[in-house]
Parts: sequence; structure tokens; C-alpha cells
Amino acid sequence: MKNPLTKFLLATALGLALTSLARADRVELTNGSVVLGKVVSAEKGKFKVETDFAGTIEIDEKRIKTFVTDEPVNVSLDSGSVLQGRVEASTAGEGVAIVAPAGTMTAKPVEVAAIWRVGDDSPAIKALKAQRWRYEASVAISGRTGGSEKFGGVLGFKATRETAEDKLVFDLQAEKAEDNGVETANRQFAGVDYSSFFSAKNIWYARTSIEKDVIKAIDLRSSTAFGVGRKLIKRDVQDLEVRAGLSYLYESYANGTNFDSPGLDLALLHTYTFKNGKLNNSLSYTPTFEDLNNYRLHHESSYEMPLTASLWKLKMGVTNDYTSTPQPGVRRLDTLYFTSLILNWQQH
Repeated sequence: MKNPLTKFLLATALGLALTSLARADRVELTNGSVVLGKVVSAEKGKFKVETDFAGTIEIDEKRIKTFVTDEPVNVSLDSGSVLQGRVEASTAGEGVAIVAPAGTMTAKPVEVAAIWRVGDDSPAIKALKAQRWRYEASVAISGRTGGSEKFGGVLGFKATRETAEDKLVFDLQAEKAEDNGVETANRQFAGVDYSSFFSAKNIWYARTSIEKDVIKAIDLRSSTAFGVGRKLIKRDVQDLEVRAGLSYLYESYANGTNFDSPGLDLALLHTYTFKNGKLNNSLSYTPTFEDLNNYRLHHESSYEMPLTASLWKLKMGVTNDYTSTPQPGVRRLDTLYFTSLILNWQQH
């Protein structure tokens, strides 16, 4: 009896082992080696594979010739495409084929931006969920004494909270400048911007701001808007967002007159992250319904460079603020060139 029982147990164990191997994911390396296990994830050029013999290991994507999964996974490509399907070896011998319900797409392992299991969060969402409040305090000061007396200073503070579901930004600014005793800038600004991501690329937003500008003879400018937006580009290194909504503008001038009117709110927001810096661009257009020739056009472009690993950075840029119907004696276009030192930190 022992011999048949032993044979049965050995056959059962062998069958289970073969079944396990048959269902394992398979990673073939460029040197001909094969790794069997479970492709847990891929991110930033590294594949994480869970194996029985060495636990979870990391494999550089450049060393992978092809790989196969025994069940559907989420695959994000450098092109921006995201598919859910089983990964098979390409018939060409190198690369992979992602077999999704909508069709099959081929790619090379180096073109895979990320992989995550069905039911798990993507690397981007995991990073956003881990986000806490981020703060920035900026200062830009210039001056001259001797032949002429000049002083200029800009202070700023920004707090940002971003998750996978929404984003909230508080912004404070103060600007002051004098040239030989003549005041050339005196402005204070406070704003709040909230956006909610109701799908992968679609948002709704609401913003409000108050502003005082002595040089433009504005005692108070209050602007509120809400609307919808869409991410035309949403990648790790680049983000392009368009917005369209309705606004309400109220202005109180130094001469005692007031103006208020609903209007449109149109905006374009763009960021691009380089290896050693970040480019920011924004453009907004807000005409009023009472008079479409009465509008404000605001543009800002800046470039940020880190000075230390995570604490200090330098920001250089230009802002253009165009008001179609300014107060008497005030120019339509106001341009500011700036270089700011920024202290940034994050809530722990």
C-alpha cells in the first residue's frame, strides 16, 4: 500500500508544480535567461517580479527581451495609451503584444511606462494618494542707491494639496516697488483654485480671488469662476489642461465708480518636467457679457530649477497682464520680469 500511496503523492505534487509553472508569468532576458514568477508592477524602467526562489526582484527593462503574463494586467505605454489585457510574446520574436478586448497592440519592453495588477492603483494614483500639503514661500528683491534710488520686492506663498480625486491651491502675493520716491508697484492678491477629477481626463473646477492694485487705481477686484476642463495631455513629465466656464467680475475703482458683470472664463494650463527643472505656462481670457470688448488677458511663463535636493529652488519668468479698458492714465499692458528664490517643503 505504501508504494501506490507514495506514487500518488508524488504524482499529485508534480502535477501541482507543473500547474504552478504553467500559470506563472514568464520574463525572458536578452542574455537568454528566463525568470518565472509574477510580474507585480513596472515603473521608472524597473520590473518587479515576485519569485519563489528569491522573493521579489527588480529587473531593468533594458535587459528584458519579452515577457508573458498568465492573466490580464494594466499596461501604460510611453505613447500615453493604457490597456488592460493579457501580455503575450510578439510574433516578431522581440517585444510584447497586449491582447485587450478592444484589440491587440504591440510594443517593446522599453516602451512600457508602467504595469500594475487589475484591482491595484496605478503608480501615478499611488503617488497622488501619498501626497500631502506642499508649501512654497518665495521672495524677489532688487534695489539701487547712489545716482538713483530704486527698490522692488515681491513676496509670495502657495499651499497645494493634490490627490487622485482633486486638487486645491491657495495663493498669496504682494508686490511693492519705488523709483526715486515714485511708487511704481503696489499690489496684493489672494486666490483659491479647486479642481475635481470626475474621470481620468475630465475635471470640474471652481476658483475665486481678490486683488488690490494702487497703480491701476483698483481698490478691489473680485473674480469668481466655475466650469469644466479636460486634460489634453496627462503624463508623468507633461500636463496640458484646457478650461471653459462662467465667471463673475466685480471692480471698485479709486475714483468711486464700480463695475460688475458675468462673463466667460477660458484658460490653458501647461507644465513640462525636465530632468533638472520644470516649465510652467498659463494663459487665461475673461471677457464680460456686458461688453465683450471689456476683457482681461493674463499670461505667465516660468522655469524652476532646484538648488538643493528638496528645499530650495530658483524660479525665473515673465507675466503679462492686459486689460482692454483700464482706468484713465493706466496702460493696458503690464509686464513683470522676475527671478525668485523659493523655499519649498512638505507636510510630514
